[in-house]
Amino acid sequence: MLMPLERLRSILELLFHEGVLVAERDGCPRRTHPQLPGVANVEVRRAMASLRSRGLVRQTAAWRHLYWYLTDAGVAHLRRYLRLPPDVVPRSLQRVPRPAEPRRAAGTATGRAGMATGRAGMATGRAGMATGRVGIATGGADSQRARPAVGERLYRRKDEAEGRGEPTA
Repeated sequence: MLMPLERLRSILELLFHEGVLVAERDGCPRRTHPQLPGVANVEVRRAMASLRSRGLVRQTAAWRHLYWYLTDAGVAHLRRYLRLPPDVVPRSLQRVPRPAEPRRAAGTATGRAGMATGRAGMATGRAGMATGRVGIATGGADSQRARPAVGERLYRRKDEAEGRGEPTA
């Protein structure tokens, strides 16, 4: 599809900046792309089809939208085409810095030992739900059992509940 070079350049700049590009799958030629003012949605789709045929982007479709993700070859190609320095990378390839967590003291309950007691508390909570007691387990003899005994069931048949039939194991 023939289009002015400034439109193609704006499409490729947005693709390189974000690393991902989204376009609605519609055939209306007058509908503009929401992130690119003045560029038709059809022009975005055709430019991405050209890059896809050369293996520079990977396409995914979901309902009425098409998603294109830059491949490593696409990053290298756009870097040459847009004349960008090698230290500039797309946003999808940048690592997000995590906030530094303060160091905890060794004796706190949220450390390694606290995780072990948390798992045990979860097991007793499941046992409480299995026996019909919902809430925090108190640590009694029944709360240590996470599963019912072999002959016990978590449910009863309708005829067993009314006393009509004999229980089956």
